[in-house]
Amino acid sequence: GRNEHEAFWSWATIETLRHTGVRIEELQEITHLGLVSYKLPKTGEIVPMLQIVPSKNNEERLLMVGPELASVLATIITRLRNDNGGSVPLTARYDTHERVIGQPLPHLFQHRVGWNWKVPSSNTIQNWLNATLARAGIVDAAGRALGYTPHDFRRLWATEVVTNGLPVHIAARLMGHRNLNTTQS
Repeated sequence: GRNEHEAFWSWATIETLRHTGVRIEELQEITHLGLVSYKLPKTGEIVPMLQIVPSKNNEERLLMVGPELASVLATIITRLRNDNGGSVPLTARYDTHERVIGQPLPHLFQHRVGWNWKVPSSNTIQNWLNATLARAGIVDAAGRALGYTPHDFRRLWATEVVTNGLPVHIAARLMGHRNLNTTQS
């Protein structure tokens, strides 16, 4: 029960962070409503997009949803629906930066704690990552256990997309950076 629960949410967290490069607070704010379709004007093809609500700089962003991320998000939605009578629960989220409780929304990163649905805290997400690394037994060259933070996946995403040919100024925009130097550092 509990091990499967934590393993699922660790997997969902890692895969979403790996495929989006979002900040942890942006991950916590992803809702079912943020999955939108964009119709390409020339071909009429429908492209799935993920709306990232403003976090640090108050600018909304849209990220293209590739097949791997689409599979992860679909699995999350299916799990939430299965655990809640066919719908994604509406859950209020406490914003630690603004110190307010938001309106109930269909957050994708929420889980049942006792009888209540909750968006996991940053500490809970970090604990899931730590537990996953501990179970995997991955160590560095000196034999010390590796540690990752959600922000490490943001750096990995940026490195991967730029290495694969995305111009750094576009990566900066996708990450929500206003200053190109932030992305390059």
